[in-house]
Amino acid sequence: MLDTNYLRPNRTIESILLSNKKNKKLVFIYNYEGIHFRLFLSADQMIDFFIKEIEPNFCFENDNDLDCVLKKLKIA
Repeated sequence: MLDTNYLRPNRTIESILLSNKKNKKLVFIYNYEGIHFRLFLSADQMIDFFIKEIEPNFCFENDNDLDCVLKKLKIA
């Protein structure tokens, strides 16, 4: 994890740098009260969510499902 920004005590945005041997990818996770997670594959997706209320492709009800997707996410 690179950084955690607290919007409120129970709402955060985490910046995570994923990497493999050849590539790196910066992703963002919006954590709402520890029970709702949204994964953004770009800053533009995150801005669209907060400004235009466009839901991302990845929404989770628990952090275990989120972790499974992060482990399998292709980094290109």
